Amino acid sequence: MNTMLSTLLTFLCCALPALAAADSVWIADAKGCKVANISPKQGESISWSGDCHNGLANGEGTLTWFESGIKTEVYEGTMVDGYAEGRGKLHGAGSVYIGEWKKSRQHGRGRYEAADGSWYSGEWSDGVPHGRGQMLTPEGQLLKGYWNNGEYEDEGAMPGRT
Repeated sequence: MNTMLSTLLTFLCCALPALAAADSVWIADAKGCKVANISPKQGESISWSGDCHNGLANGEGTLTWFESGIKTEVYEGTMVDGYAEGRGKLHGAGSVYIGEWKKSRQHGRGRYEAADGSWYSGEWSDGVPHGRGQMLTPEGQLLKGYWNNGEYEDEGAMPGRT
């Protein structure tokens, strides 16, 4: 289970430049349209297929991330003022998240599937599992219960008790 949680948290917090925080830096595509980026990398670039309003990605479209010209991740969904908002899909490196977004962080209901076959489905807050959900670990163990800021609590736990 710790391997799955570590992989999940690394993917969510470090590997996905589409996840943005309040202190975001911005990256622009070739047309000058900007999106939030909390994990800038050397040689990183983007392309955005949707509208650009006041210099920021807006509306439905596809946001593609590249490192040294190689496609690494793709977000398909809605952008609002440069952030992923509402329902969307992010995939890269064999992993995928489909669900709700707020300020480019998973927020609401969603499902994350890792390349190793493990997954989490349930409630999210600020980019991590939070609330009721289920997880299948890489070892095949099914966990049901509550997550508190990314930490699993068993099925009998009271939500938000810690």
